Amino acid sequence: MARFENRVKKRLAEGKTAWGASLADASDLAAKFTVNAGVDFLWVDLEHRPYDVAEVRWVPIICRHKGCDCLIRVAGLDPQLIKKSLDIGANAIMVPQVNTADEARLAVQYAKYPPQGTRGISPLWTFYMDVPWDDYLPAANAETCIVVQVETPQGIANLDEIAAVEGVDVVFAGPMDLSASLGHIGKPGHPDVQRFLEEFPRRVAFHGKAAGITFGDFDSCKRAHAQGYRFINFGNILSHGATALAADLQRLKKAED
Repeated sequence: MARFENRVKKRLAEGKTAWGASLADASDLAAKFTVNAGVDFLWVDLEHRPYDVAEVRWVPIICRHKGCDCLIRVAGLDPQLIKKSLDIGANAIMVPQVNTADEARLAVQYAKYPPQGTRGISPLWTFYMDVPWDDYLPAANAETCIVVQVETPQGIANLDEIAAVEGVDVVFAGPMDLSASLGHIGKPGHPDVQRFLEEFPRRVAFHGKAAGITFGDFDSCKRAHAQGYRFINFGNILSHGATALAADLQRLKKAED
């Protein structure tokens, strides 16, 4: 069982924080560099990016080789999208725009094998890692982490009911979409948005779940952690690398003067 232990779920169960980074593009090389940095999860976004599951098919295997969780955010609450993502080796699924407890239950159902769910059986990633189905299939449901994203007016109204759903591991706050839903589109720093984000971890924790969020800078992530968020995405390796490159370049140019 330990062979398929989900790193995020283990850290959350121990009262620790799961720290991750996103994949900026469908690049195996970027995935490898990011995983090597020591993140707990790598976030692969198939909701807003132009590529699909086939173009990131090796990323979950890269993650598994390093003991890093591969989180795939699917484009919507669709059993086919969830099944394909898990079959290439993801062990964490994020579903955007979850509006009700019933939708959260469907997310769990689509990601789990019977009897807990309705996921069809034919994982492909196991072949490339020489993993027998007899080993993986009994552990799959416990291994899979379910992240549901609350970002719509209806989701905001139903936050407590969504957080109470059995099988959901993380309830994720999307600052940009929440700003729009709260009437302040493009202004996540608005006091109304910040007030909701400050209350979010406490409300989610009341139901025994971890609160998740994403930011691209150190200070915002540090503040989110202090507020009680325990599943935090910290930018991506390209943006961090570009920032470091620009800073070091300026230092070198100043040294030359």
